[in-house]
Order: sequence, then C-alpha cells, then structure tokens
Amino acid sequence: MASVARLNRQKTKRIARVRAGLRKGNRAGKARIYFHVSGKHLYAQVFDDAAGKTLISCSTLDKAIQSKETKSFTNKTYSAKLAEALVGKMQSANLKLDAGYIFDRGAKLYHGRVQSFADKLREKGVKI
Repeated sequence: MASVARLNRQKTKRIARVRAGLRKGNRAGKARIYFHVSGKHLYAQVFDDAAGKTLISCSTLDKAIQSKETKSFTNKTYSAKLAEALVGKMQSANLKLDAGYIFDRGAKLYHGRVQSFADKLREKGVKI
C-alpha cells in the first residue's frame, strides 16, 4: 500500500512540474500540441490557448492510420504514424511548422511513445 501512495505522490509532482513549465513557457502565446495515450488509442491535438480553440485533432481512430492486424494502436510505430498525420493536417490547415509550439505530454514520462511522437514531429520540421 505504501508503494501505491508513493507512486501517486510522484505522479502528482510530475503533473505539477509539467504544468508549471507549460505556464512559464507559454507566455509568448504559442500554440500547444497535446499528446494523450489511452488504453487502446493515441490522440494528438493542437490548441490555441489564447483563443481557447482546438485548431486540429488527430487520433489512431482515423482509418488512414489504422491497420487491420492489431487491436491496440498504442505502440511507438503508431505514435510515429500519428505524428506524420498531424503534420499533414497542420500543413493542409496552413499552420506554420516553424512557428514554435509547446509540447504538452501531460503526466506521461518522456520516453517510449511520447518520445517517438515528439522526435517524429521534430524530424518533419515542427519546432517544439
């Protein structure tokens, strides 16, 4: 029981640390790229916090990203595919890739799927 409480405290601290960094880094009014992992799917959204709007959303629920042989779409391969799809939608919506974005990973650690997603965004030219 003590280890569960310790893990919850660590998660709470990590959430507070990430949120503080987002508040500090977003004083210039940059758009925010949010990455979320659920049990079966991955989601990414581009927010304009100043206007309070979601500019673009993309997920592994899209038929273009899915393949028929798996039931879960949460591995590194699908996070890279999701990043490519997000960059494509950003280009079609005429968003500048080098405008500078804030990467919001939520409470997730920066490794695995999150790191794969961010690396693929940088590879495609998105400035994070």
